[in-house]
Amino acid sequence: MQSKIVSLKSILSYKGLSSGYSFRGKIQHIHNGGVRVIQLKDFENNYTVIGQDCTLVEREKIKDKYFLENGDVLFIAKGTNNFSLVFEEIDNTPTIASSALFVLKVDTRLANPFYIAWYLNQTEVQNYFKSNETGTYTKSISKPILEEAPIALPSLETQNKIAQVALLHNKELAISHKIIALKNQLTTTQLLNAL
Repeated sequence: MQSKIVSLKSILSYKGLSSGYSFRGKIQHIHNGGVRVIQLKDFENNYTVIGQDCTLVEREKIKDKYFLENGDVLFIAKGTNNFSLVFEEIDNTPTIASSALFVLKVDTRLANPFYIAWYLNQTEVQNYFKSNETGTYTKSISKPILEEAPIALPSLETQNKIAQVALLHNKELAISHKIIALKNQLTTTQLLNAL
């Protein structure tokens, strides 16, 4: 069966697409803060995973609607790298996205969030974002532009297979990077020991 091209907004749940939490001023880390904040700096391994060193903030002022759920797609709306990944809970700490990110709630009856995140990262869609970005110094993608992003939508079965392979590929890349870093470290140590 051929994939049909649909707009991103047509495969979102009733909760749709929202901006991350907007802080007034710099985000201050609080050692025993009750809420984890995902920022651009937390995207690691070529934007495929969220790092372990997220900032923590006080919970009291943050409304529940900002808390991320398993399967939410995080899209980088600001800057030159407009990549996506799927949020997966690490522990029981409530987590929010910063305002540099959009949070997409995919209707899982229509689409696999991992497939959608993977597809948004592909060259064709990235070119769509590049040709529609705004801003002189800091480039950004607006909500209407993201909502209209063209998505090739095959059957759910095909989406699941693609998502699975993409996930394994990302894991392989992460392991390869780790091996290269360790080899570099080993070689440097050996050369320094030879002095």
